Parts: sequence; structure tokens; C-alpha cells
Amino acid sequence: MSSNWKNTLAAIAPTLAAAIGGPLAGGAVRFLSGKLLGEDATIKDLENFVTNASPEQLADVKRSDNEFKLEMERVGVDIFALEVKGRENARLSHKDHPMPMVICLLLTVMVAIGGYGLMTITVPKENANIVFMLFGQVVTAWGSSIAYWVGTTKSSSDKNKIMKAVQ
Repeated sequence: MSSNWKNTLAAIAPTLAAAIGGPLAGGAVRFLSGKLLGEDATIKDLENFVTNASPEQLADVKRSDNEFKLEMERVGVDIFALEVKGRENARLSHKDHPMPMVICLLLTVMVAIGGYGLMTITVPKENANIVFMLFGQVVTAWGSSIAYWVGTTKSSSDKNKIMKAVQ
């Protein structure tokens, strides 16, 4: 899936977008394709549909999102809780491994060096777009790694508070 398609779907149909990005992907694709394209549609067909959709068709996607959300509530499934649980499981499975910390530290060093370099070195015009794009990617990855650690620290802190309250 292209990120453009995912961004459009997330803006218009956040519940379906979360489901398609998680453990309910197959059901969400079948639901949306059944509403918009027919039962034989693939995820690629949906991608093409959303990418080239008219405003009226995007309104149909939004209506389908509302229907999907109501159906998930009816059967007791919280799509967004599943998404958060998936992230928590990833943190738990890597909690004793040093690699996430190493990656975070390396990205921090790269951002510091890159920022310093951009402030002190003149970038040739013919390379400016490439340098800025690469630095932007490093900063984005760095931000994600920091969010990972902040989320880990916050969830750990919340767990400790709950444990103290129970004792």
C-alpha cells in the first residue's frame, strides 16, 4: 500500500484504516470492497479506488467507515485498542534487548551531527534537496524512536502506579 492511499484513508475513514493496518485487515478489506467494489476486489483495487475517488465516492468511504465502526461495536471489537495493544506487545517483546536503545542513541547522534552540519556547512544547490530529504527522514525516524521510548517509560510508570495502588 502506498502511504498516500493510507493517509487519505486514515483522514476519511480512520476506523477502517486502523483495521486494515492491524489484525483485522482481511475483514476490513472484504467489508470495504463489498460496499464499494464488489466481493472480488483486492487491496490493490481499493488503493486505486481511494486514490482516484471523486468527492462523492470518498463520502461513500466515510459512510462505510461509520457502518464498519458500528458493526465492530456491535460485536464488541475496539479497533483502536487492538492497535495500541499491538504496540505494547512490540515494546514488551523488545524490553530486554539492547537494539532499540542502540538505534535510538545512533539516531540521536545522527540528528545532532546533521543539525550541526546544516548550520555550519554550505550545501551545494544541486544537492540541497537530497540533503534536506535525507535529514528529514533521519529526524522522522529519530522522532519515532523517541516516541517508542516515551511510550515505554510512560506505560512502565503507569504500571508502577497501579501496582502501588493495589498494595
